[in-house]
Amino acid sequence: MTRRNDQHVVDLKTYLSKNSRFKFFVYDRREIRTIADNLGFKTDRVRTELRKLGYCLITNNNGRMVWKRDQLGRTSLKIMGV
Repeated sequence: MTRRNDQHVVDLKTYLSKNSRFKFFVYDRREIRTIADNLGFKTDRVRTELRKLGYCLITNNNGRMVWKRDQLGRTSLKIMGV
């Protein structure tokens, strides 16, 4: 079972690295659904894998939920201002 989970992480990581539109951030609803459809995952699985890859869910200046790579090592709570 562990091998299958590791394979999903590798597939998602590869997919994100090959698509330049996901280089800096991924919008929570539509882009998550697009990734899930392309990889054959469920949307919750994509969100879980994004967390494992170091992405944090934040709200951007326009009020939209965005998955952004946490490059500074901060936790999602610090980014959200909590």
